[in-house]
Amino acid sequence: MNKADRLNQILVDKLKNQGFIQSPEIEAAFLSVQRHLFLPNLPLEEVYQDEAIITKRLNGKSVSSSSQPAMMAIMLEQLNLQPGDQVLEIGAATGYNAALMAHIVGAKGQVITLDIDEDIVKNARRHLEIATAKQVEVICADGGFGYPDFAPYDRIILTVGAWDIAPAWQQQLKPSGRLVLPLTLIANNELSIAFDMVENNLVSVSSKKCGFIKMRGFFAEPQNNQLIEQTLTFHLKRQLIKAIVFLGLPLNMKLRLFSLINFGNSSLENLHIRVYPPDIDYQPSIRELVVTKYWNKLVLQW
Repeated sequence: MNKADRLNQILVDKLKNQGFIQSPEIEAAFLSVQRHLFLPNLPLEEVYQDEAIITKRLNGKSVSSSSQPAMMAIMLEQLNLQPGDQVLEIGAATGYNAALMAHIVGAKGQVITLDIDEDIVKNARRHLEIATAKQVEVICADGGFGYPDFAPYDRIILTVGAWDIAPAWQQQLKPSGRLVLPLTLIANNELSIAFDMVENNLVSVSSKKCGFIKMRGFFAEPQNNQLIEQTLTFHLKRQLIKAIVFLGLPLNMKLRLFSLINFGNSSLENLHIRVYPPDIDYQPSIRELVVTKYWNKLVLQW
């Protein structure tokens, strides 16, 4: 076993022992697809840490990264890929996540991955060629519009933070399909949410705390939404969350406090989200919260 194999095995064992990798298919993908092939200019010891790695900045702002492996495993578990699936990924980055998905869907499946920058697309193609991930197509496009040429998709996943659910993602998803995305709900609070189609509406099946680089392009977060950050409530919550980070508490306790501060409930496990058109007249019950976006109205229920 060479150095890269050994470090990768240590990382995979860690992710499995911590419960982030749960299924044998995802474990096999992480063992087979080596991360250093997608981060070729970095030391192996850095590549195989369970950390996100920034790969591109514009005007000093991070715009692309190789996501934290633990978060990748969480979202792949949420996605529940099956052999032969047709998959759309929005946010190609290095190509690593697309290669993992290609390993899981197998030779009869296909992964279409999009990115908004041509240089990112070029690099991802080169990495995927080196990794021999043959059933991945990398395309330069604004992911907010999806990619209708290969639709409909069994699975759609975003690896960039979204402010709303773009209409194209729902339209290009099969009736039995699943959408997984990091979605901003309240203020700047982001959850990785897995949605299934139920009677033509998206209904969540799981929610996990996350943090991603924000989506760019036509479907980027509206600038006036940034005004939320100027409110006293936002700053109080942010200070509380900062304090929690430095408390000597177990991770599960920190997550419970985070959920309590932001959502008034100590657990995300019982959170259910339903997606409706924005013009629907919905009166929430005492255990519901309505979040109105541009294209959708989200009903959060505990």
